[in-house]
Amino acid sequence: MAIADNIKQSFNGLNPRERVIVVGGAIALLLIALYLLVWEPLMAKQAALNASIKSQQLIYQQMLKSAEQVKKFKAGGNFKTINASAMQSIINRSAKAALPGAIIKRVEQNRQQAVQVWIDQVAFDDMIKWLGALQQTKGIRVVALFSERTDKAGRVNVRLTLKAG
Repeated sequence: MAIADNIKQSFNGLNPRERVIVVGGAIALLLIALYLLVWEPLMAKQAALNASIKSQQLIYQQMLKSAEQVKKFKAGGNFKTINASAMQSIINRSAKAALPGAIIKRVEQNRQQAVQVWIDQVAFDDMIKWLGALQQTKGIRVVALFSERTDKAGRVNVRLTLKAG
C-alpha cells in the first residue's frame, strides 16, 4: 500500500488546477485504452465475420444453382439415351482424336450396357480431359478406371468401364 499512499500524497500536494489536469489525463488515457484494447478488436472481428457471412452466402447460392443443374441432368433432359454400340463408336472416334500417341487396344460392350476400353501409352492429362469432355458433351461417365504406370513419364496403361447416363 506504500505506492498507493505515495500517489495519494502526491495528488493531494497538487493545486486544484493540476488535479483537474491529472484527472482529465487519466480519464483520457482510460478511454484510449478501452478503445484500443476492447472496441477496435471487436469491430475488426465483426468486420471479419460479416465478410465471412457474405462469402458463405455466395457459396450457398452457387451450391443451390449447382443442385438445380444436377437435378436437370439427372432428369435426363440433356442427353439422349445412348446404347452400347453407339457408345463404342463415339468412344473410338473421340479417343483417336483426343489421345495422340495412345494405343487403343480394345473397345467392347459388356453385359451391363457398358463399354470396356483398353488403352496403352496414354498421356494421363489428355485422358482426364477426354473423359471430362465425354461426360459433359455425351453423358458418358466413368464407372471404373484401372491404371498402371509405364516406363514413359506421364503415360499410363488404362482399362476403363464407361456407361451412358
